[in-house]
Amino acid sequence: MLSFPSGHSARIPRGSSLLMDLPPPILPPPPPPRRRWWRLSLVIIAIGVALGLSLAYITIPYYTLGPGPAKDVSQLVHISGGERTYASSGTFFLTTVAVSTQPISLFQGFVGWLDPSVSVVPRSAIVRPGLTDQQQDQYNVLDMQESKYAALLAALEALRIPTPPIPGARVIGVAMGFPAEGKLKEGDLIVAVDGVTVKDAASAVRPIVAKPVHSRVTVTVMRGGKRVTTQMRTVASPLESDKGRPVLGVRLAPAVLLPFDVTIDSENIGGPSAGLAFALTITDELTPEDLTRGHHIAVTGTIDPNGNVGPVGGVEFKIKAAEKEGADTFLAPASEVDEARRATSHLRVIGVQTLTEAIADLRTLALLAPAR
Repeated sequence: MLSFPSGHSARIPRGSSLLMDLPPPILPPPPPPRRRWWRLSLVIIAIGVALGLSLAYITIPYYTLGPGPAKDVSQLVHISGGERTYASSGTFFLTTVAVSTQPISLFQGFVGWLDPSVSVVPRSAIVRPGLTDQQQDQYNVLDMQESKYAALLAALEALRIPTPPIPGARVIGVAMGFPAEGKLKEGDLIVAVDGVTVKDAASAVRPIVAKPVHSRVTVTVMRGGKRVTTQMRTVASPLESDKGRPVLGVRLAPAVLLPFDVTIDSENIGGPSAGLAFALTITDELTPEDLTRGHHIAVTGTIDPNGNVGPVGGVEFKIKAAEKEGADTFLAPASEVDEARRATSHLRVIGVQTLTEAIADLRTLALLAPAR
């Protein structure tokens, strides 16, 4: 209540306000704005971590391909048994493709797509239909074993060294995880299946596939001069192209009498594409003629026992491996010469269809100075 002393009157000027004449109330300062940036930072970090984990651990059905190592084949081929061998002034290199050992992660796929030296390919380009990654590895090993044996037979035929056939089927490879593992060995000579004499590889397979899958099979082999008999049950082939076909997990080849021992160490390389390189090296070591004449020759191509050269994959990567190793010449299947030439600007590329043709081309190459 507002009061005045008695005997006085108070007159408020027109247009005035008592409220305006009072001092303004003292208000508390406004609260500082909340700092929300740290919350946003945490959200961004969490999203980044989740994305990084996804890229690193989520796999996709793709593989990476790139240039693999090139190997001096003379270091892998060993001829013994008293046969004379001859040194070479040059080198044969087998060339390889580096393949990822399993499906890649999203991050690896992203990096691979950005890297011009790497190709990202679907699983179907690497793994045969019906096979797991591990089974494909085993088939690659069997392909290499078959390639080595075919290269030996082709080289001996080219040199006209007799290899008379003998009754039976030669075991040249045994796949891990299949019934034959631990029962049969590389080098065994199968002489009977279920008591029936085996004359060749076809007669060894015939009684096995004639029975249903999971049937018991009795196999007799000659091993180290002794006759060994073993039993096992077949399993269904995992290959879609052979679905339902009973198999033991062995690779067979014609049995011949070899005049000496040849050992080929393929190290950890799989697949059949080193066949031509092996055949040329064996031929070169068994003849006084120097097929290289100082050249460093990278080689790729499959081969069969008759010396026919077949196509391979990844030629553009094998060219890069050859260049890195210092090769001056690249020998490839005739069907892939154009692809090889597009991948190099300075390697001399030669295409061949047979081992005999390759030898003839190398004799012509010998007249040329090694490329620098």
